[in-house]
Amino acid sequence: MDENAKTFRWGIIGCGLIAPRLAKAVEESGEGRVVSAASKSMRRARRFQRETGVERVHGSYEEMLEREALDAVYVATTHNFHAENARLCLERGIPVLVEKPFTQNARQAEAVIALARDRRLFCMEAMWTRFNPASRRLCAMLADGVIGEIRLVQGDFRVRMHPLSPKMMPWNRMYSPRLAGGALLDLGIYPVAFLHMLMGRPPETVEGSATMTWTGVDKSSEYRFGYPGGARAELSTSFVSPDERDMVITGTRGSIVVPHFYRADRFILRRNGEPEQTIECGEPSFVHQVREVHRCLREGLGESPLMRLDETLANMRTLDALRTHWGMRYPGE
Repeated sequence: MDENAKTFRWGIIGCGLIAPRLAKAVEESGEGRVVSAASKSMRRARRFQRETGVERVHGSYEEMLEREALDAVYVATTHNFHAENARLCLERGIPVLVEKPFTQNARQAEAVIALARDRRLFCMEAMWTRFNPASRRLCAMLADGVIGEIRLVQGDFRVRMHPLSPKMMPWNRMYSPRLAGGALLDLGIYPVAFLHMLMGRPPETVEGSATMTWTGVDKSSEYRFGYPGGARAELSTSFVSPDERDMVITGTRGSIVVPHFYRADRFILRRNGEPEQTIECGEPSFVHQVREVHRCLREGLGESPLMRLDETLANMRTLDALRTHWGMRYPGE
């Protein structure tokens, strides 16, 4: 078979809400198919099978990895299990795409990355926003100095989830320290990673504050970052506040507003002394991320140049530093 025409065989670990989106994207890519999925709950696995049409499901991750011939596995479990599940795949020689945040903390991320590099296997954080046309176009224009030097980035990722909703009861993952819950890891990774993409480096200084739930995780949190030369960033996340999901980038020659930055299809350019301009960029989709994984696998790359493992590790260290500021620790840390 021509390697460029290969149909990639995917497996999925974890059959929760986000897994069907990846399965659909693999199908829509025209380059692969999800042949198997595994969950610790066969009831959930069967529901996933009915929803997606996946050929086979398993009630054990190990069983799927040992019985199926897979080119890649998508890890879609809760945050606290990402590192463990990624290792299961890598130890069996299978490349992995790990849902964000990559792991629960930087120590786990270091171990997973070291294993992937030692085995010379592809490994990537599933930061789907990084591969969307708007993100690619925005980075290219910033690199060309369209608004000069970046001085300030302001952004929010706030989602109101009604506290009385059955999905938001205290045993839900968002409230659970055991499942590495809270706004920071579930939502905060989006603006933190987007900021790293814009600045091309981790922040020099990290400060933050949080409003905690009675279970001991953050329901709202704010982040303040500093960079060499005086540039700074102000970000926030919440799962109990009205929706706010825009990013504003201010430079020495103008500014850019990115509405719904995590799934943007356009952004607004405001250059000093010039008319406002809307830059249309195309549809955001998980498909762009899937095709990048396929490209890396075809070319034998251990990581994507668009979402490098060192950047993933730097972002995890930033999240750790923020949690340190408000004293939030997960069980076992």
